[in-house]
Amino acid sequence: MSIAVIRNMDTQGRIIIPADIRKETGIRSGSTLEIATDGTTIRIRKCMPRNTGSKELRDFLEPLYKNIRCGLAISNTDCILASKGCYLQEGAQITEELRSLIEEGREMFSQSGICPPVPDCSRKVAALFPITLAWASKKAALLLIPESGRNLSDAECNCTRLIANMITRKYKQND
Repeated sequence: MSIAVIRNMDTQGRIIIPADIRKETGIRSGSTLEIATDGTTIRIRKCMPRNTGSKELRDFLEPLYKNIRCGLAISNTDCILASKGCYLQEGAQITEELRSLIEEGREMFSQSGICPPVPDCSRKVAALFPITLAWASKKAALLLIPESGRNLSDAECNCTRLIANMITRKYKQND
């Protein structure tokens, strides 16, 4: 559902983003926002905060990529957090379909591909492994994104499952 409201700007150039919109988009106090213009249109977009552990996440992907040579990415329900072997920019917004699958929180496989990870991507996610990133406070997943026409082996999926479990153990919130 799209929400539209009319607001007046104060003398210092500030506007109030209504609570319904903040809730729907996950904007909280301290959230980083991108403000861009296109002619007379102003677009405000929630941005991925920097320094969220993406280097450590890439460090998990490096040895896995060396062994399976398949595109890999770690994503939460908003955006790509880290990637290796496929060009997916950190902070890139994911597709609604992928967001729904990550929110389900279960392993998924498809040799023909499940869905594209980001809009306008020619490659599809072939396997999704749920992970826990306590600092991200959202559901997340480790994704296998092979080149088109390449099938995944059981060994590749098992190695990826192992890395997903290692990531979860490292970042799982202590109860």
